[in-house]
Amino acid sequence: MPAVRKHPPRALLLWPLAMAFFFDVSGGPYGLESLMQSGPGMAILLILITPIIWSAPAALLTAELASALPNEGGYYVWVKRCMGPFWSFTCGWWTWVYSWVDAAIYPALFAGYIGTLFTLLGRNTAIESNNWLKWAVGMAVIIPFTWLNVRGVKIVGRTAVLFSILVIAPFVVLFAMGIPALLANPAAAIHPFTPPDQTAGQAFSAGLFVVMWNYLGWDSLSTVAEEVQEPQKTYPRALAICLPIVVLVYLLPTLVGLVAYPDYKSWSDGSWTTVASHIGGPWLAILIDAIGLISAAGLFMATLLGASRIPFVLAEDGFLPKSIARLHPRYGTPWVAILISAIFYTVLSFKSFEDLAELDVVVYSSAILIEFAALLILRWKEPDLPRPYKIPGGWPVVILVALMPAAMVVFAVYSEFTTADSVAEAVKTFWMSIVALATGPIMYFISKAISRRGVPPGEQEMVS
Repeated sequence: MPAVRKHPPRALLLWPLAMAFFFDVSGGPYGLESLMQSGPGMAILLILITPIIWSAPAALLTAELASALPNEGGYYVWVKRCMGPFWSFTCGWWTWVYSWVDAAIYPALFAGYIGTLFTLLGRNTAIESNNWLKWAVGMAVIIPFTWLNVRGVKIVGRTAVLFSILVIAPFVVLFAMGIPALLANPAAAIHPFTPPDQTAGQAFSAGLFVVMWNYLGWDSLSTVAEEVQEPQKTYPRALAICLPIVVLVYLLPTLVGLVAYPDYKSWSDGSWTTVASHIGGPWLAILIDAIGLISAAGLFMATLLGASRIPFVLAEDGFLPKSIARLHPRYGTPWVAILISAIFYTVLSFKSFEDLAELDVVVYSSAILIEFAALLILRWKEPDLPRPYKIPGGWPVVILVALMPAAMVVFAVYSEFTTADSVAEAVKTFWMSIVALATGPIMYFISKAISRRGVPPGEQEMVS
């Protein structure tokens, strides 16, 4: 039998959890800019329908299973309970790997926003041209926010609440100042619906991975369930709070932004600064860019919070060295797992990631589809499992909830192949995703082969 693990402090309350979800999923409309190249109308359509098909099902999945099985490790535990160690390891490993790419890019974004801020203030900087300097600036995110995570979920949650206010407030100002122009010409926000040289299908496909990437992560903080007060109630409520906030934070600034800056083909990373300049002038542009620093830091902080619990539970189950499962003697946090995750992010922040959205979406989607399978299997095998929150509507709705994201993933991959110049070109786009997915089964069998425990990895019952 494994040693009984002491529960970490249950310190994460409703609003801190909701705002931690906000940063794990969104962090504001930064990163949404390239979606506009699908055409203003198509961009607005994708912002509106993606939460219905992609986000809401993931939030409902998390609300039901996090409240029914509020264990540290979240989705890893759900899958392990009904599908066994291979699938739970694979699911957990894939989500950890996708977090390496996701969290590693945020320090680079932080450095980029600092470079732009200096430019807006009329100062020259070598940050953008010097990769080593950019990496060093990124450490300003990695080091303090890794330390915050070691300190525990309470301080991370409070920071998430503060940061969310600071991130959302300038976009409320931007929207308010842009309302007169939007009301004067509302059609400008959706015209043209698609670029003249693209069909509706091509425009839809072009923006799909971008919008899916901006809406993923609803299951990520299920991994800290033993650190949440009354998780049976708190998870469903936090998700219900966060989902409409994310949709509005994407939709409203985009509507006024497309009216103020209608050159949609020029929208790219950093265009919110240009939009702010058109709407409010230099002061708003500086403010929006400066808030990008807080957004990048919050994204890193929340991603590290959720992802670090996966190596922790993998170590508890014997897949990784036992030392990774150590808890901090004072704070009760899995500090070794947090530090190891941060080291991966530090090393990878050297790199330039092409096709980031495709890699993240494919690897994340592969993992969450396993979670949806667990939702269906648990409904079938354990109908009497207490579910403080249960997806309403019975089997027809649960099946629909599981099938909608799967259909969206299949369509996104299919459209990438059909719009590519050749199959070889499409495979080239996905090669990093294929390699990342292959590491899951490979690492599972390697872990089993080198395990010296008497009980096979993953077959021990997790002590709740």
